[in-house]
Amino acid sequence: MELYVLLTSLAIALASSLLFSWLFRRLRHVGVDVHKPCKVEVPESVGISLSLALLASSALLYASGEERVALAFSSSVAIGAAIGLLDDFIVLKAWQKIVLGTLPSLPLLALGAYSPSPLVPLDGFARLTIVYPILLPLAFTVATNGLNMFDTHNGSMLSSALIIAVTMAAAGLMMGAAGVAEGRYALLLSLAIAGASAGALALNLYPARAFNGDVGSFSLGAAIAAAAVLGRVEAVTVLAALPILLNGLLKITSVGFKERRSFERPVVLERWFIRPKSSEGALSLPVLITSRIPLSEPELVAVITLLTGITSLLALLTLYITLLRL
Repeated sequence: MELYVLLTSLAIALASSLLFSWLFRRLRHVGVDVHKPCKVEVPESVGISLSLALLASSALLYASGEERVALAFSSSVAIGAAIGLLDDFIVLKAWQKIVLGTLPSLPLLALGAYSPSPLVPLDGFARLTIVYPILLPLAFTVATNGLNMFDTHNGSMLSSALIIAVTMAAAGLMMGAAGVAEGRYALLLSLAIAGASAGALALNLYPARAFNGDVGSFSLGAAIAAAAVLGRVEAVTVLAALPILLNGLLKITSVGFKERRSFERPVVLERWFIRPKSSEGALSLPVLITSRIPLSEPELVAVITLLTGITSLLALLTLYITLLRL
């Protein structure tokens, strides 16, 4: 089943990315790649392929007998994709995206598809019967909006999401070996996310031939949050995604809750190299990384991916130590 889920998600993401990239270019639904001196036009909203791949993988899970998990996961992804599409074509305000970002949590709450006893790093399982369902909508809006703010350079979001998904899958294996039944859900759902991310990354990697759009970041953010909850790997996911969380925190603390199109980009392009703007502006992870030495876009994305890899390894090490203490 694991291999079927991975390959199905990968194949559908790649094939549909090629299709939507061609279609949206023909329809002139394109955006300018601002981190290139030539300002090339790239098809937008191709990230709809991510949601299609994830939904197809959910269908496999449903057919295998995991109806509640598949329904909760697919509904969450579908809601995230709908919000992203709305923002791609209408442009929502920042507060609207924050509020709407909580909606993908509703299927999990309605179906009771969660355990209010998450694994706390270096401690054990905590009982959060009352607090957990209250925090769930907050976790989803952080995940969806966090990935949306992270998708600024060719391949930055998808490469990090791929590493996080592989980390979650490894965590699922470790949890399953420790006797946690939900570990299987973490493994299967994370493989679906990994396959979708890898398939879409083929066209989004430098030089991008397709942009994910908000439909991509919101559906993927909802998928990661749902997989973390359903697979009880919340702590591992948070630790692995620290670069994404740091990027969002920097932006919020520097410019507040503003829609990203309403303020100037925090970095500028000089020939093929990216550096922070000299004037005061929004802070972000790329600003910190390029503050001392300007980097090309592939170099910047490589550093971002490396940081995610480091935090992911630390997340797995923390999980290993935690499970030994149980």
